[in-house]
Amino acid sequence: MKDVIKRFYDEVLNGDDLDVADEIVTPGFSPRGAGPVGPEALKQIARYLRSAMPDLHFDIEDMIAEGDRVATRWTLRGTHEGDFFGFPPTGRPVEVRACVVFRMEDGKVAEIWPVVDASSLQRAA
Repeated sequence: MKDVIKRFYDEVLNGDDLDVADEIVTPGFSPRGAGPVGPEALKQIARYLRSAMPDLHFDIEDMIAEGDRVATRWTLRGTHEGDFFGFPPTGRPVEVRACVVFRMEDGKVAEIWPVVDASSLQRAA
């Protein structure tokens, strides 16, 4: 399970290899409960983040797996060059921290629950 989550970050989000989404998320994957589902939902997230920070990079700090869940703690770094959750571009370096719990199903990501450090998000804007 950890390998799938590493691919989620390393290949899709960091590496911008959107085709990997087809291999690692379920057809019903819906991180927001609205909009696209399945691999297209992950691809949309990756495109949005990359438009906000073309040089973005997620560093996984911790990863714990138990049962059908994987928890990660990560730091996102990049340069704020596009809209980022409603904040206009600043051209400044960004550092955002979060913890995310993934639910796995048949070796793929089925659900995701992120908890973003609000203070680091505000400093990013």
